[in-house]
Amino acid sequence: MGTIISLIQLCLDFIKLFFSAWKFLAHWFFYIRPAKKLLGSIIDNKKLTRIFVKDFIVKDNINSNPKLFSEEGPTTQAHPNVEKVWPEAEARGIARLLNTLGELGKREKLEITEMSKGYEFWDSSMIVLGAQAMKCMNFYEVMENVAYSVDENHIYNKATGEVIPRDEPEKYGYGLILKTKNPNIKGGIGILLGGYGVLGTQAAIYYFIHNLANLGKEFGNKPFGLLVRAKVSAGEQSATRLKQYDKTFDS
Repeated sequence: MGTIISLIQLCLDFIKLFFSAWKFLAHWFFYIRPAKKLLGSIIDNKKLTRIFVKDFIVKDNINSNPKLFSEEGPTTQAHPNVEKVWPEAEARGIARLLNTLGELGKREKLEITEMSKGYEFWDSSMIVLGAQAMKCMNFYEVMENVAYSVDENHIYNKATGEVIPRDEPEKYGYGLILKTKNPNIKGGIGILLGGYGVLGTQAAIYYFIHNLANLGKEFGNKPFGLLVRAKVSAGEQSATRLKQYDKTFDS
């Protein structure tokens, strides 16, 4: 009887091991592999990757006349002597990106750089959060295979200058996801996740993170451009892709 029980236990252990191995291989094949193919040099631990975030200056924020406050429950707390802050959308985006990049094995040579300090930094692969800052405007010109660009008024087809309509802008936030080539370094990649206002940026980041593997399966290592939008009433979780505006380039 003891021998039979031992054999049954051995079989159960083998089955558990088999399903654990299958789960690992399936995760690698269906998520890790396509995500790594899309991100390329961004997740290479031997190469520097920068994540650029817009920073806001808080001028003359002194003890006698504080300019920065936070809500802490029913009270309001002053924060004098803080000189710079990051936007909420970008700060949350950084947290999500770091988690995703870590899962894909990127744990070295990764820097978060404020746009005010990294205005002229183009010597690495990068992820830029935002669409209308000066760093973003330069991104549209410095990078190659840029599908779309944004200014304070419109989204444009970069190749033709055509204005992309934003239907019902009072109901939707519009964002763009760009994967481009950085011609300044070998194998360089530039990704931009941004949009109009907070919701547009949130929608771009949310869609990119939650569809990374699918985008990798679809586009592989090719540069591409996508437009997304999210409902004001539903937030970033409602981000959907406007597939009629998908653009891709030969790698």
